[in-house]
Amino acid sequence: MRETVRAGKAECTGCGACASICPKGAIAMRPDEEGFLYPAVDAALCISCDLCEKRCPAGKEKPAHKPLTLGAQHRDAQVRARSSSGGVFTALARGTLRQGGVVFGAVFGEGLRVEHIGAMEESELSGMLGSKYVQSDSAEAIGHAAQLLERGIPVLFSGTPCQVDGLLARVPPKHREKLLTVDFTCHGVPSPGVFASYLHELEESTGKRVARYAFRDKRCGWKNFSAVATFEDGTEHVGTQTDEPYLYGFLQNLYLRPSCVECRGLRGAHHAADLTISDLWGAQQVCPERDDDTGLSLVQANTQAGRRALEAASAELVTFPVKTDALLRFNPSLEQPARAHEKREAFFRLYRKHGFRSGEVMKLLSGPGMLQKAARRIAHLPKGLARRVRALLGR
Repeated sequence: MRETVRAGKAECTGCGACASICPKGAIAMRPDEEGFLYPAVDAALCISCDLCEKRCPAGKEKPAHKPLTLGAQHRDAQVRARSSSGGVFTALARGTLRQGGVVFGAVFGEGLRVEHIGAMEESELSGMLGSKYVQSDSAEAIGHAAQLLERGIPVLFSGTPCQVDGLLARVPPKHREKLLTVDFTCHGVPSPGVFASYLHELEESTGKRVARYAFRDKRCGWKNFSAVATFEDGTEHVGTQTDEPYLYGFLQNLYLRPSCVECRGLRGAHHAADLTISDLWGAQQVCPERDDDTGLSLVQANTQAGRRALEAASAELVTFPVKTDALLRFNPSLEQPARAHEKREAFFRLYRKHGFRSGEVMKLLSGPGMLQKAARRIAHLPKGLARRVRALLGR
């Protein structure tokens, strides 16, 4: 009788497809000591059909595409202001809703827990806009999307590359005719437990409850985005990419999921999704005439379905050709997975002990101080000379 689906944690992306696929409902996604969700198998319900392992998409080779690559920007400045990049997702989602379909995406739910839900009206899309630098729980949404497709209802499913891969593992090819999948160039996903602990620390330090959180607020522009926590009384806590502890730790790869550093099969030309959306980083050099600092997207149409959807959204979008190769130095995640920070284990030792502590995170990421650097240099001196230098320093 199995206890989980994948033998090693670095193999499991946490997409939740196995929980959705299990015919007996024997699999639930449970957090581990780092706060990431992994499948846990109820031995009393498991019938050892092994369908979860057989259908698990992790590590399986994906065919290469020849994507149509374009820069894009929504024509409506208000749509761009609400979006992390150029507003392409809104245009695509509206197309699915016009067909009477359902759009799935990540939102902040109760307690600011990030989860996937379905939207049937445009007013329900607002929570899906903007990046969420937390791994969402998508298992239930994958099951709901599959059921809708079985009934012939159009579905747009957006998520990380591995979540889209999980959906495709759940939905047989005969039911994909009305499915449009949209992923993005993924830097990696941080732990939901770590984010929840960070919010708890923020609330304890201020004595206020966080009502809303935005990772990509554009008040300082698209490139110099801010993270903003809005409290119930309307006041805000605002931080930048370099001084807001949780955001800075994420960008420095301090608490990414173990599988993220092994993710090579869903990048470049190997995305499983019909469309891949990214920030068009480097726009100021690659296409300066387009860069107004309100947000630009890089769009890769990987399949014919993706091209058709992009064409259908063309009335709302301004598009222009770009060369992906020219953008690689500005966004290496287009081709390469993130590398775990060398102090990842040190962070999680502290986290397991007392949760997220902003001061300790910033200290971990600050690098060695002047005394530490001097000590390292002294350690490489000849023994006699090292002793004399220490004596001079009074150590």
